[in-house]
Amino acid sequence: MELELTRVDYTTVGLTAPNCLQLLPPSSGTNDPRGSTRQQQKAVIGDQDGVLQLFSMKKDELQIHFKTLPSDKIASVKLGGQMGSIADKIFTASENKVRGFNKKGKMFLAFETNLTETIRSMFVSGSDLLVCGNHVYNHYKDCKEVGSYLCGDAIVDVAGLCPNNTSRLITVLACSGRVLRILEHSRVRQTLEVDSVPTVLHVPKGLGDRILCGFGDGKVILFHINLLVSEVKREMLVEDTENLSAVTCITTYDLSGDGKDELIVGRRDGTLQVFTMNSDEYQFEMECTQIYRENFNESISCVQGGSVGANNYSEIVVCTYSGRVFGLTTQCISKSLSDSSKRSSANMAPGSSTKLHKLRAEIYELEQAITRERERYQQSTQALSTGLSAIPMLSVNDSMLLCQEDATYALTIEIPTPIEHVLLQCDAPINLIDVEKNSAVVSFSECDKMSGNSLLASYRCQSNTNRVDLKFRTVEGQCGTLQVYVTPNLQPKCCQLKRYPIKPLSLHMIVHSLSDDVKARPMAVLTLKGAFSQAEMHNWLMNTIPEIPEKTYENDKIRLIFRHVFVGTVLICEYGKAEADFRSDNISTISILKDFITKEATKKRIKLEIITNVNEQTIPGLIKLIEPKILHYNKLTKDYQILQALIDLDIRNDEELSTLSEEYQNLLKNQRQIEIEFKKQPTILNRIYGILTDLYIDKFKFKGVNVKTKLPQLIDLLGNYNFDELVQFFSVIKAVDDEY
Repeated sequence: MELELTRVDYTTVGLTAPNCLQLLPPSSGTNDPRGSTRQQQKAVIGDQDGVLQLFSMKKDELQIHFKTLPSDKIASVKLGGQMGSIADKIFTASENKVRGFNKKGKMFLAFETNLTETIRSMFVSGSDLLVCGNHVYNHYKDCKEVGSYLCGDAIVDVAGLCPNNTSRLITVLACSGRVLRILEHSRVRQTLEVDSVPTVLHVPKGLGDRILCGFGDGKVILFHINLLVSEVKREMLVEDTENLSAVTCITTYDLSGDGKDELIVGRRDGTLQVFTMNSDEYQFEMECTQIYRENFNESISCVQGGSVGANNYSEIVVCTYSGRVFGLTTQCISKSLSDSSKRSSANMAPGSSTKLHKLRAEIYELEQAITRERERYQQSTQALSTGLSAIPMLSVNDSMLLCQEDATYALTIEIPTPIEHVLLQCDAPINLIDVEKNSAVVSFSECDKMSGNSLLASYRCQSNTNRVDLKFRTVEGQCGTLQVYVTPNLQPKCCQLKRYPIKPLSLHMIVHSLSDDVKARPMAVLTLKGAFSQAEMHNWLMNTIPEIPEKTYENDKIRLIFRHVFVGTVLICEYGKAEADFRSDNISTISILKDFITKEATKKRIKLEIITNVNEQTIPGLIKLIEPKILHYNKLTKDYQILQALIDLDIRNDEELSTLSEEYQNLLKNQRQIEIEFKKQPTILNRIYGILTDLYIDKFKFKGVNVKTKLPQLIDLLGNYNFDELVQFFSVIKAVDDEY
């Protein structure tokens, strides 16, 4: 079943943040989802200009019920009310303040919290108010603080659960360290480890023990939390099978009127999806089927299900990052203007002609106003004029995420105005990868080694493009800064600069536990002792490995575990005051860590005692981990080369094809698949070879032997891969290199 929705634009506001839009319940109370009349609802939205407004639609015209004056940025808008009553009170979070408004626009609450951080997320349940900054969570009841929690990870979102519709409140914190923390009375009851960074939480209405969570890799998971038996079940509802972007908003609503909610998902790349769920109680083993998908070309901030445009028609109300608010309604609205223009005025609905003339007059007035303002601006910027040309400060909505599947970084740049071009400059070697959804034209410039540039590239965007999606690969051991210059299509010409650090161990992600087989792996060990504090070592590691929490609140030794997303090796860090231990089954990881930390310690004139134990038993294990990739991409490269030769033969009929061997026939039959895979990963084999050559160099570097002249032999061995021969090559040390 496919869902047919028609877009209806409502209004435009300033830039918006997630959780900025809510739909007030109908004045007569909540509707029965099983087929009763859907009444029109009012929508409330807050933007980053600090403006809160409530609007509705009446006879296809926008009705503004109230609109506040500009103030601090509104980070979140929530609805609340007394338990058991209609939730029609509007709460906003700005800076460290929470304000409450009724539906007539009268402010009945102006509460200043004791947070020293800016409020990033908020949740309202009855008389309970949950607010979070970057690291601080506070719980207020009737505006009195009843608990707080200090989190090492950045808090992304917060939600509250009331199991079995009781007064008991369970708090769920989505944290950037790939965990969900479950709190009760502001104490952590349980920590749920997840595979990706959570981005948004949603509690389905009427359920007090289930919560939906969206993730940075595009997945949506349903969690069933039962703290009575300390059990949490999880069910994958949406899996990123088409390389979709991060989830930015989730809601559930009965669009079809059959009593079962549909799952509505908004994403950072502008994609909106609707899925059916075969259960109205969110039971497990549900089957989610996509019934609608559309891309709106800019990040979606918030989605809500309800009825705004017309009675008896359900719709999805969408708000985008740039402030566009529109509805996707189930009402059948004709889009064909050509058909309507051919109709005679006698056949037009009453009042249609008047509305058409009114719209044309408004468009003409707007065009004239734009022309006058443009001329006045041009005159004010002339050389002899006393006017000043102001350069606008643009807000950049950006994200850089490590993709586990292909060990690449996905960088998204979005601004509220069209982008003219984007310039990339990096002093570390990175490889840009083509992105299908990116329509910009890329050009590269030659880099002079003396200048320190390893990459100079520019993306020239098409008209009306306000977002650019980039993808690139990094090389571990090579660190630097990626600088992105974003030039909008504005006058006067200006540029916005964004910097992204490329860390030495850029392909490592944090994990929370190790399996038994990983624990049994042989490890190389690095021990550092010296006059450094725990905070200094933590800061050094923050500059070395991504995803390390900004702050730590432990007095004892800190233990962190990381996994190499491409190879699968692990790094275990245990550090405290004056001593740090690092263990890894990859000698190159230990070598990179040692070089970077000793460099940082030297800058601070801290003397380190360095103890290393290079366990050569780690090498066969690492080769075994990477062996499937070597065999696969060796075969892919050879198949591609043979395929190009077969194409040159210009085989035109089945008779000529039958003269080839079965292997060559299969290559021709799978030509498209082989070419697509080879095109997606043209340098993957070089990347694998680079990891093993670095391992070879790092192993003998610890022994004080230079083996760079032996690298051609290693490359030949990798091209004709044999596990035993490769392990033997790694274990043999020549007495003296030719350079000595």
